[in-house]
Amino acid sequence: EANRGEELGTKTVGLLGYGHMGRAFAKRLRGFGCTVLAHDHDPAVITDGNAQLVPLAELQARADVLSIHIPYSEVNHQFVNEAFLAAFPHHIWLMNTARGEVLDQAALVARLQSGQVRGAALDVLENEKLATLTPAQQASFDYLRTAPNVVLSPHIGGWTHQSYQRINEVLVEKIRVLLGT
Repeated sequence: EANRGEELGTKTVGLLGYGHMGRAFAKRLRGFGCTVLAHDHDPAVITDGNAQLVPLAELQARADVLSIHIPYSEVNHQFVNEAFLAAFPHHIWLMNTARGEVLDQAALVARLQSGQVRGAALDVLENEKLATLTPAQQASFDYLRTAPNVVLSPHIGGWTHQSYQRINEVLVEKIRVLLGT
């Protein structure tokens, strides 16, 4: 019984951010048969058919799994915070493969301890320079690294030879668009 899991096909996955990475993840999720919702702050973002674009409040009301795909900016600093997590009416799983600073790590720890967040998979942390952790960051990191319902990876989730090539191709295309060529 201790190892009994959950099937993704019966869940609703909410993607926070529907840019390049959000779209790529939605495409892969479709094969599991789950419902995929997405929210993006940019009203110009349109769906590609792999996710239903919804307002943030609807994503929070319906998602069983939250996957974060937003870039870091001053506006997005700790965007996923205590108030954000409190808006989910039921227990969720949380994944962050975007940027550590968009997630309030202390709020995540509190929600993990309360059971409102069932588990977390983190490829990024609020502060990845372990020698410079504040006491509060150290306490949350210590909890996360020992919690049985947390999986940590060292910010290498997408670091492959092929991804390096694709990153360069995307950058070249963005430069071309800026230059109008």
